[in-house]
Amino acid sequence: MNDKLFLFDDLITELSEDASPGHLDQLELFYKDTEELFGSMTSIITSSQLAVTCSSLHPELAQPLAAGEPAGHLLQWPSPRCGLTSVIRSDQQGQCNSLIAVFPFIGDGVKHRCRLLETRLYANRLEAQLFAYIGGDEELNMTFYDAHYLANRTIYQKEALYHFILRGFAYHLESVMPGPDGFMEAIYQREELGADHYEISGLVRDVKEYDFAMPEQKFWLLRTLIARTSSGEEIEIDLLLTGKTLGKNSLPQAGDCINALIWLQGHLWGPTES
Repeated sequence: MNDKLFLFDDLITELSEDASPGHLDQLELFYKDTEELFGSMTSIITSSQLAVTCSSLHPELAQPLAAGEPAGHLLQWPSPRCGLTSVIRSDQQGQCNSLIAVFPFIGDGVKHRCRLLETRLYANRLEAQLFAYIGGDEELNMTFYDAHYLANRTIYQKEALYHFILRGFAYHLESVMPGPDGFMEAIYQREELGADHYEISGLVRDVKEYDFAMPEQKFWLLRTLIARTSSGEEIEIDLLLTGKTLGKNSLPQAGDCINALIWLQGHLWGPTES
C-alpha cells in the first residue's frame, strides 16, 4: 500500500485553519436566508445522492488512501448536474458521518488541459484548491476550488496533465464599454478574498439560460473569453450568473465586454497525455 497521498511530497501545501476558506459567500449568491438552508441540511443530506466523479467512473486511476488520511464522501442534491455538494467525513467503516462543508456546484463548464502544479490542502484535509497551468501553451496559471477533490485526491501527481472542467460563479458582473484602444482581456487574482477568486475582463461569446435546480430565480451561463496566449490560444470559461447577482441590471449579450468578480471552481474530467 502506498504510504503517501501523492507521488511527490511537494505537490501539497497544507493550509492552516484560518487560511482554509468557507463557502458562505458562494451560498449567498443563491440564498437570501442561509440560516434557513442550514436548518434544512438534514433533509437535504437524506435526499442526496453520491456524486459522480472521475474516480467513481474510472476506479482504476485511484491509488489506495494513505494511512491516517480522513475518509469521506461527496453528496449532491438535488441532481448530479447542479445544486449543492456536501462534503461528509466518516470513519473507515462509513459510520459516524459528519458534515464538513457545503457549497454550490454545477457540472457544466469548459474543458481545459491543465498541468497540475500544487494542491492547497484545507485544514480539514477533505477539500483543496488546485494551482495549475490552464491551456496547452501553459502561459496562464490559475488557482481553482476542486469540487471533487475528496473523491479524486489519490489520482493526482505533480506536473501531470489532466482535463478539468472549469466555471466561475459571479459575485458581480457588469457590461463595460471598450476604451479608445479597444478591449483587452485581463485577469487579476483577488488573493485577499481567496486564492481561487479573480477579477476578470472578458468578451462574452454566448449567453444561455441555465436550468439550475435551486431557489426560485433565473440563472444564466455566459461563455466568456478571459485570456489569449502569445500564440493565439484562447482561454474561455463559463460564468454562472444568478438572478440575485444580476438584480435590475441588463443581462449581457454575446459580443459584450464585461467585468466580473468570480469564484473559480472545477472538477476533474480525466488524465490526458502530453
